[in-house]
Amino acid sequence: MSIEVEIDLYSGRPNPRFTLPASAEFQRRLAALPAGMCQVREGLGYRGLRVAGTGIGSNEVVVSGGCVEIRDAAGGVTHRADPGRTFERWLVEAGSGQVPPGDLDIVRDNLAH
Repeated sequence: MSIEVEIDLYSGRPNPRFTLPASAEFQRRLAALPAGMCQVREGLGYRGLRVAGTGIGSNEVVVSGGCVEIRDAAGGVTHRADPGRTFERWLVEAGSGQVPPGDLDIVRDNLAH
């Protein structure tokens, strides 16, 4: 099972991407997040992570600013809270070694605030 993660960082140029090998760990961490209403971040700069692939059990998962939005193929959307952005931080660090260090520094700086 393949999980592809896109770091939604740039406008007008390709975003960094990496493959997440641990689909079971992704599913476990996602399922542990509490349900909650929230809104993903939009605008310029780092906006979050877009996760897609055969190992996620849905069409797309967007992780952004303490919010996890799960989009299914039928157009349904559910939300989970990501307190302390722990899930988002875990995903970012999973890309270490596959994403250019400068791109990771930008994301890490954003997560520190």
